Amino acid sequence: MKTDMKIDGFTYDIPDRDGDISFSGDITLENTSEFDAELIKTSVLFVNENNVTVSGTHSDEDAFIAAKDTGKVNLYMPSAHKDHFKSGKGSDAKAYVSATMYRREFVKIGFLDIPAKPGELTEIKKTISLGGVAECLGVSCLRKKDTDEGEMDLLIHAGIRNTSDSYIPRAQLSVKAMDQRDAQIDDCVDYEVLPAKSSHTFSPSFWGLKPKKMKNGVLSISASVFLPIESFSLEAEPTPYSG
Repeated sequence: MKTDMKIDGFTYDIPDRDGDISFSGDITLENTSEFDAELIKTSVLFVNENNVTVSGTHSDEDAFIAAKDTGKVNLYMPSAHKDHFKSGKGSDAKAYVSATMYRREFVKIGFLDIPAKPGELTEIKKTISLGGVAECLGVSCLRKKDTDEGEMDLLIHAGIRNTSDSYIPRAQLSVKAMDQRDAQIDDCVDYEVLPAKSSHTFSPSFWGLKPKKMKNGVLSISASVFLPIESFSLEAEPTPYSG
C-alpha cells in the first residue's frame, strides 16, 4: 500500500446525552499517476485501547483529483459509544483509514430514438467495449401503454458484462432524454458493482413524459466503468475538538 495520504483535523467531541462520541476529519490524497481520479472509496475502522473493533464505516465520494495533483476528501466517520472505552473518552480511540482512487473509462454508447407509439421497441444493435474490461450488449427502449393522463413511460434495458478477472467497483449507465431541439428534458443514472466475469442488467426508466414534447426525440446514452489507480492506508489517533 502506498503512503501518499494524510489525515487532517482528526478530532473527537465530548459524549452527547446518549453517550455517543462524534469524530471528524478529512484526508488529503496525492495522485501520483497519469490518470485523473473521479471516484474515491474510503473505509474507517475504530478500535479501543485493547485494539478491539468498536465502530466502522465505508463510503464513496465522487471527488476529482487530477493526475499528478493532490486533493482533499471529506472522511465520513461513524460515532462510537463512550462505554466502548475504559476512560469513556475518544482519546482512547484509534482509526485505521483506507482509501482507493479510481479512474473513469467513459464511452458514448450512442443515440436511441424514442418509440413513436405505445408498444414500439427501439434498439441499439451493437456490442460496445468499455475500457477493454467490460462490454455493453446493446440497449433497448420499450414504450409502454400510455397512462390515463396521456403520458408515456419508457423502459430501458442495457446489459453490461465484466469480461475481466478483476472486480469493478462501479459500472454506470447514464441516459438523457432529449427533445427534437436537442434540449434535455430528463436524465437518469443507474450503477452497480460488477465482480469478475459477472453481468448486470441496467434498467433506468422515464415516467410521465409528454408524447408531443418528446416527438422525434432521442435518448443520449453513455456508460462508464471505474478502475483502480492507487490505494492508501494509515493509522491515526484523534485529538480533542477545540472549536
